[in-house]
Amino acid sequence: MKKAILAVLAVLLLVALSACGSGKSDNKDKVSLSKDEKTAVANLEKAFTESTTGALSTTEAKCVATDFVDKVGLAKLKAADLLTDTYAVNTTGSPKFDTATSGKFADALLGCVDYQKKLATETAKSDKTIDAAKFESCLRDKLPDSLVKKMLIASQTNASDSAEIGAEGNKAMTDCKTAAAKK
Repeated sequence: MKKAILAVLAVLLLVALSACGSGKSDNKDKVSLSKDEKTAVANLEKAFTESTTGALSTTEAKCVATDFVDKVGLAKLKAADLLTDTYAVNTTGSPKFDTATSGKFADALLGCVDYQKKLATETAKSDKTIDAAKFESCLRDKLPDSLVKKMLIASQTNASDSAEIGAEGNKAMTDCKTAAAKK
C-alpha cells in the first residue's frame, strides 16, 4: 500500500532531508465527507503514518488526507492514479499530479504541519552541532512555505525547472545549517 503514496510523500521528505510534522491541524477535521471519501482518507492516513522516512503523526496524517481529499476530490485522485476504484492507495504505480493537484497537496501538507519547526527539530536531533531554535528561525526566513510548495510542485510534476528549484531549497537549508551551527 505504501509504494505510490510514499512516492508523493517522499518528495517532501527527501527534498527536506528530514521528517515533517507538528501542529497546524486545527480546523481540517471539521470537513463533511462522504463514506467513500472517509475510506480514501483512512487509506491515505495509514500510508502517511506508515512511512519509514519521516512518517506524519496520526493527527497530521488525518489532517493532510482530509484536506487533500476534500479539496481535490475522489475522481481527480483516481484519475491521477493515487487511488484505486475502491479508494485504496494505488500500489502499482506512481501518481501523476498536475500542477493544481500538486499545489493542493502542498497546501494540505503545509496547512497541517509546521514544516520549518519540525525540520529544525529533526535535523538538530540527528546533528548535534545544530541549534534547533536558530535553524528554525533561519528556515522561516530562507525556506518559507511558499518555497517548499514551489519545490513540491516542481518535483511532483517533473517540471523543467525542478532541479533549479530544488537547488534553491537545498541552498537555503545549507545556509541555515551554517548559520545555526553551535559555537
